[in-house]
Amino acid sequence: MEHRIDPRLLERRVRCHLVGVGGNGAQMATCLARLDIAMRALGHPYGLHVQAFDADRVSEANVGRQLYSAADLGRYKALVTVHRLNQFYGLDWDAYPMRYEDYVEGHRISGGADILISCVDSRVARRNLHQFLFRDHVPCRYWLDLGNTETTAQVVLGQPDNHAVLRNAGDAPRLPCVTELFPELLDETVVEDNQPSCSVRMSLASQGLFVNDVAVRFGALLLYELFSRGGLGQHGVVINLDSKRTGPIEVDPRTWARFGFRHSQDDAHAEPAAEEAMV
Repeated sequence: MEHRIDPRLLERRVRCHLVGVGGNGAQMATCLARLDIAMRALGHPYGLHVQAFDADRVSEANVGRQLYSAADLGRYKALVTVHRLNQFYGLDWDAYPMRYEDYVEGHRISGGADILISCVDSRVARRNLHQFLFRDHVPCRYWLDLGNTETTAQVVLGQPDNHAVLRNAGDAPRLPCVTELFPELLDETVVEDNQPSCSVRMSLASQGLFVNDVAVRFGALLLYELFSRGGLGQHGVVINLDSKRTGPIEVDPRTWARFGFRHSQDDAHAEPAAEEAMV
């Protein structure tokens, strides 16, 4: 089975909201700049327009593990990253040194993105995004989420269950989002420790040095395949750096059923698939 891109995204400038410009987000912003160039080289008429959102400033713990230097200390991550890319590639992208939730509420928008890319580090942030994107009036077509622990990661490109997606899906099944394949992310009873690290050493104790790099490359690859080939056979991946293994998430209701997800129209008696390989 293959997911096909909405053809309208191949005819106009694609609006991307990048939420979080830290370990994953700063690298994803750079990959999006390269993707913009590749899309236009392959015939896309306008490429990407990215708006980046992050209220955090660069700290000493970010230098080295994230794409920031000592010269960036105290500056807003979103402004540093987007300014550099605009200067280097001649782009006109926008940066907002604020939380995405505050931007949405303050501007009273109904979602101005075709693709929302979340590089956030908490369940609360993902719950807020889920609640926003699954509203009927939000026109966002894709939600690409990147999440990781010290040595594991998951990357999922999904389609929020909103009116815009359902209107354009046709007969193809909607791609489930990260919060549907991993519903524990919506569990409000889970207590998480999101305290910032005060040093690079402590930061590396909570996240490995290269786990962000791996997650971002898979996420960027999904977008590249979507726009260069017009479709996807896999819409996500589960990564384990300890075992050096990855497991693709196929565009297949049987694969989704192994995560416990079923569309309402799925056949309840669908043929069971083999057990998912451990990653």
